[in-house]
Amino acid sequence: MGILDRLFGGRFTMPPPEETNLSASAIMKELRPERSDPSQKKALEAFSKTLVAVVPEKEGARLVRRVMRRYAMGDDASSALSEGFLNDSKGQKLENLVLLSMDWKGFDVFEYQAPYLVRASGLKEPYVYVQDGVSSMPEVLNDFDQWLARFGKRYLHLDFGDDNYEGVIVDTNRLEEIAELAGRAGIKVSFENF
Repeated sequence: MGILDRLFGGRFTMPPPEETNLSASAIMKELRPERSDPSQKKALEAFSKTLVAVVPEKEGARLVRRVMRRYAMGDDASSALSEGFLNDSKGQKLENLVLLSMDWKGFDVFEYQAPYLVRASGLKEPYVYVQDGVSSMPEVLNDFDQWLARFGKRYLHLDFGDDNYEGVIVDTNRLEEIAELAGRAGIKVSFENF
C-alpha cells in the first residue's frame, strides 16, 4: 500500500459508497428480475415431477425442489433441470437415475449408467450394452431407443444447449403430454439427437 499511496500522492482512498434506502428484498429483485411468463415455471415444475414419477417420492420431491431453486435463482429452464439433476454431489442418485448425460465419446458412461436408468424406469428386463468400437453415440442411443420400444418406452433426447447427449426414458403412451410440458417449460425435446 505504501507504493500505491506514494504513486497517487496520498490519495489512495475512495469515498464511502452512497447509502441506499432499498430493502434487501428490493435489491434481490433487481438482481433476479421476475420472469415474464409464470406459466413457464409451472410447466417446468410439472415436467420435473413427470420425470421423477418413477423414483421414490421423497427423492423425487428433493430433485424437483433443486430444479425449482435453480430456476428461481435465475437459471433458464434447461440449465435449472440440468443443474438440479446432474450436479455430482447433490443431484440424482445412481439407483434412482432419471436423466442420462454423456459426451460424444461417453461410451463407458453409457455402458455403466444405462442399466441403472432402465431399472429406475420400471423395466425388469436388464439392458446390456457391449461396445463395438464402430458405432457413434447417436447410433448407440438409437439402438437403445429401439430396444426400449419393445417394452412400450422411448428414449427422449433433451436439448440443454451443450455438446452432451442428455435424455430420459418415457412411456410411449405419454409422449405427447411430456413433449408438450417440455415445450411449455422452454426445453426442446426430440427422438433424434440434437
